[in-house]
Amino acid sequence: MGHKVEVLELLAKKHNDWINVCKSFGASKEMAEDVVQDMYIKLHYWSQKNDRSLMYNNEEVNYYFVFKALRSIYLDNSKQESKTFNPETEDIFTNQSNEEEIDSQEMCEEVEDRLSKMYWYDRKIFELVYVKKISRLQLAEMTGISYHSIKRTVRKVKNLIKTIK
Repeated sequence: MGHKVEVLELLAKKHNDWINVCKSFGASKEMAEDVVQDMYIKLHYWSQKNDRSLMYNNEEVNYYFVFKALRSIYLDNSKQESKTFNPETEDIFTNQSNEEEIDSQEMCEEVEDRLSKMYWYDRKIFELVYVKKISRLQLAEMTGISYHSIKRTVRKVKNLIKTIK
């Protein structure tokens, strides 16, 4: 347990560096603070669940692992922000012509049809990532499926959906 406290203390010593890393992704100061706090929590839980250490040696944190965690959390937060309701864009949706609505509905039906005809594994992975909003990394940890396998599957399904015209 003492080792895990040391890791969090070492991470906290670099707090301003982590903030600057998040800002380099394009995050505001407030968002960067939120991302770094989320990173502390996630890495704390990760270190409790996994035998592998976040340390290169007794004195140095694995900065690449921290960078990847920050990047993942930033991207997840960015996705969530883009999905929030914006009243300024409401008119765009309410002023659609009937023809655009029908085209949009037909497109959705075609996507659903394609998904229903896919291999169950591909469909389920895609739904977990895009419908349930589970990150690829979280899904890999939950299921034991490699991150890269999940990434390839999602890319394959996205490419199939993109072919719909």
